[in-house]
Amino acid sequence: MGNIPTKTVMRQCLQWLNVHYGDLFRDYRCKLKTGQAILLFLEATLASRKTLEDIAEHLRVTEWFQDWLNLPSISGAALHRKLEDIPLELFQEIFQTLYQAIAFHYVKKPGLDSVGHLAIIDSSEIRLPPIYGKWAYVSETQNAVKMHTMLVAASHDSVCPGKVVLSTAAVSDQEVATKLMAELNYTYVFDRGYIHYASYQQWALTGIRFVARIKANSKCKIVETRSVTGQSSVILDADVDIVEPKTKEVFRLRLVEYTFVDRKKKLVRIRVLTNRWDLSAKEISNIYKYRWKIELFFRSMKGNMNLKKLYNTKPSAVWNPIYLSLIAYAMVELIRLSTETGETGLFLLRKLLSHADKLLINWKDALVVVKTRTSTGRKRKKKRGRPRKHPEVFKAVHWIIE
Repeated sequence: MGNIPTKTVMRQCLQWLNVHYGDLFRDYRCKLKTGQAILLFLEATLASRKTLEDIAEHLRVTEWFQDWLNLPSISGAALHRKLEDIPLELFQEIFQTLYQAIAFHYVKKPGLDSVGHLAIIDSSEIRLPPIYGKWAYVSETQNAVKMHTMLVAASHDSVCPGKVVLSTAAVSDQEVATKLMAELNYTYVFDRGYIHYASYQQWALTGIRFVARIKANSKCKIVETRSVTGQSSVILDADVDIVEPKTKEVFRLRLVEYTFVDRKKKLVRIRVLTNRWDLSAKEISNIYKYRWKIELFFRSMKGNMNLKKLYNTKPSAVWNPIYLSLIAYAMVELIRLSTETGETGLFLLRKLLSHADKLLINWKDALVVVKTRTSTGRKRKKKRGRPRKHPEVFKAVHWIIE
């Protein structure tokens, strides 16, 4: 790739990934090389470019980008083909390299209050179109894929996905939960979609710490209760016996119940099971409250990292953009940690985009400026019409990609 004496901010950020990849077979006689394509798609992900034609047009009008990539122009059709052709393993390797660098910073983080580092597990669906998304069929009205995520929360402002499993939406959350649990250093947090007593028993035996929400009607035999005086919203702290449905084995966990008032002013009762007896009931309730961080993460990915809009709906081209969004998120988080700005990732991303084509003199001067409060107002949700129905009969598709 080209060698320019003066660097722009965006070029420095992308160069930080050290992506200079060429495939002897895939790139033979190809105008668009694999490394060039990755940088093009990653810049488009950061800038939320909606279509492949937008990516091609931006390259045509951006001289520094052309010089750096040594690529004067490219067509949307060529980008379409290349997105299908790049191996997913390459994106996974880039993401893992970034996360390892992030994990080095997270080791020094104190965790959340007194509960330590959390690993919050949940999934998010990405809808596919009615016709071209039939390979990921779920029901007559839905085609979708899932991004199952283990989100590491190292502090109140430091969260990053540590492991991701992709699947079609017909795959249940319980099927891939254990694939996301790799380390004993975290306390894993689950919602009601992961209720599986056999897994709870196995985790308790192997020392994997967890806090998992159960349903209001889930049966637990109370063995011993503790006083909850002075623990505000906590209404129950007890040791309970759980019966594993298949083997009928009985094992013991801790049950904590607490209440909170939701946004609709309704009083909600939360019941969680855990194998952490070393914390107070209030601390256990706080752990589950932090589960909301993964909802904010999914919202950020879809709103700021272009995850909601896929450029290509073929199977080989759906998984790659998901990892591109993960790489973009991880890169912004690594920049935030390395520059020690104290700002949020979203704020840093906005400054990165506003200074993208400016010369880089100093990281902090270029990327961190005085924050100003702006508001674009609330966006109204568009009304959706009735989903189109098809007479064909399909079976739900089960794909899992680790």
